[in-house]
Amino acid sequence: MNKKTRIEKLTRFFKRLVKRIKNFGQMEAIGAIHLLANYTHLQIKIRPRIRLFSRVTLMLVILFVITGQIARYVKSKESEIKVNGQAILVGENKEVAQPETQIDGVIFPKKSPFEFKKPVDGYITQGFSAYHRAVDIASALGSLIRPLGGGTVEFAGFEADGKGNVVIVDHGDGLKSLYAHMARINVSVGNQVDTNTVIGTIGLTGRTTGPHVHVEIYDNGLMVDPVKVLPE
Repeated sequence: MNKKTRIEKLTRFFKRLVKRIKNFGQMEAIGAIHLLANYTHLQIKIRPRIRLFSRVTLMLVILFVITGQIARYVKSKESEIKVNGQAILVGENKEVAQPETQIDGVIFPKKSPFEFKKPVDGYITQGFSAYHRAVDIASALGSLIRPLGGGTVEFAGFEADGKGNVVIVDHGDGLKSLYAHMARINVSVGNQVDTNTVIGTIGLTGRTTGPHVHVEIYDNGLMVDPVKVLPE
């Protein structure tokens, strides 16, 4: 086959191809859709997975449409729904504000057990500080010592820590008072005392440089400044 013959054959092939393309382009829209549908049906028929997927998809679409229709129908009939003859109201789920909890109570003022009197006639020689958590009130030997307030004697005796003869009075509610360096102790453990009770006398017992009474106050175990309950 010479060159001229090959060119003629190629020319005729391209002419037929162009003619077919023109014919396909001139097909009506319905024919093209019909052709596409046939092709799609053939692919689904020869491929089981595609067929199963298409069926499931179709069922889901139908179920979604039916569910939407049912929901709209129920919504329109809410006022007519009855159970045992009673209308059922369907309301929106809204948060309901909870009422604030109120605790009713009365706070009563609490009276101090102290009467703001000095335990002995005298003057303060050493005040309350970080290294001396008490006050020292100097007075003459043998001067009478009375408690700062009413209470029960918790301890009465000698302490070897330098305080000498000591009396401790429990005033209740965690308040206690201590009196040290006494010459004589006039009370015993368990005695009820008040500000008129003589619990002892000024002395020089323990470590002391002169006659005085060493006074400590405890509030629930914490040492506080006795000056706060003494007169100026």
